[in-house]
Amino acid sequence: MKKIFLSISIAAAVFGFSGCYDAIFYNIRNEVPLEDGVINGYTNSIVRYQEPDETEFLYLQNGNVYYKQISEDDDKTKLTKNQDHDKWTKDSSAPEGISYSYFDQEFSGTYSCKLASDSNYVYLLGATPEYDESSSRNILKNFKLYCYSKANGWKSVEQINTILKQYESTLDDDKYMMDSSIQLFCTNAPQNEHRKAYIRIGGGSPYYSWMSDKQTYGSDFTVKDGVMNCGIIELNGTDTDIANVVLLGDGKIGTLEKTGAGKDTTSAVYANNTVYFLDYLASSTNETKNKEADYIYLGNGTTLYWFETASVSSVKALDAEPVGKSTGCAADILSMCVTNDSIILGTYKEGAYHVKTDSGKPETEASTSFPTKNANSVMCKPYIVRMLFCTDPSLGETADGSALYSALQFQYTETSAGASYKNVGLWSYYNSKENGHRNNWNKE
Repeated sequence: MKKIFLSISIAAAVFGFSGCYDAIFYNIRNEVPLEDGVINGYTNSIVRYQEPDETEFLYLQNGNVYYKQISEDDDKTKLTKNQDHDKWTKDSSAPEGISYSYFDQEFSGTYSCKLASDSNYVYLLGATPEYDESSSRNILKNFKLYCYSKANGWKSVEQINTILKQYESTLDDDKYMMDSSIQLFCTNAPQNEHRKAYIRIGGGSPYYSWMSDKQTYGSDFTVKDGVMNCGIIELNGTDTDIANVVLLGDGKIGTLEKTGAGKDTTSAVYANNTVYFLDYLASSTNETKNKEADYIYLGNGTTLYWFETASVSSVKALDAEPVGKSTGCAADILSMCVTNDSIILGTYKEGAYHVKTDSGKPETEASTSFPTKNANSVMCKPYIVRMLFCTDPSLGETADGSALYSALQFQYTETSAGASYKNVGLWSYYNSKENGHRNNWNKE
């Protein structure tokens, strides 16, 4: 099966995507007034964060960092707060965003590329662009990792940043960071104690034929001067221990053996009291705040595969025959979210697809028919659906209290893609009969 590889530099290079003109006209014809977009730009992640008093928040990035509370004040198990347009707050305490000095012809600040979270922290992978005059391009460089907690605010994770700096020094300047591979990912589980976060520095597979197979790819990884330049590291805020790292060459990892971690790992899920590492961008389970996962889902190429957790004793079971699969997507699956009665799949340039589930078990065919209003006209070709998120997977897709998010992008130009920059950014679906909120997909 085709495996999707995205280095952080390539992901940055293709951040310029959005939706299609037809979606706008279709929504107008169907009398769905479109909101003005507040969360614009390229959102690659929404993560869960729980404060010590169990108040639940969502954090997202689009170059900057935004957050909003989703747990109700009087019942923190109820995740229905702020289900309305324009409820996100820009985090002014996060690393300052990008600015450009025309006088000095230099960038300053931090572009927020990706977020992850565990049971105690939110993590931000940021970088600062540099202008390369010889190639007339801006290049994301100087990657750094930060962590946030309610008690300590945003802090630099120096142990990781030392490795990132050393890793960047091994790359070829003439390849403009396109030979880099830095992946920040997490389990993002509904249950706080199941949330784990990781960063992979190095590894990956060459995206272009001209890329080196020796320095940054393959299995020739070493420790130099006591510093690990490549591997997967479990994060723990400013107390992160770089000794707990996968040596990508031999596949061993401190206390996390037999979990499938390797040089192409891009995601992780939590099930059976175990973290399973996967070489696929789109993965999830049907865990809820009050129920353990009994299914693991992953998108491999154009196919959704699923496994019953009761039969998965080690990651090797995920490499064997799955329990079942759903076909029908017209392009590679990049993202997914799970509700109580469905799975939504985001694809590369072909919008989103819908798979019905029964007690967690998916049907065998994915379709572009959605129960949520105007979903198939918003998440359509030529959209790249980079991110999907379900606030409360214990609820049905159209149940009272449901909240879903989708981040849309498109490739190349508006004219060549048949798309509109107005549709780039975050979209949402809210269903709240109690508060009378709109029951359609709209700009967030």
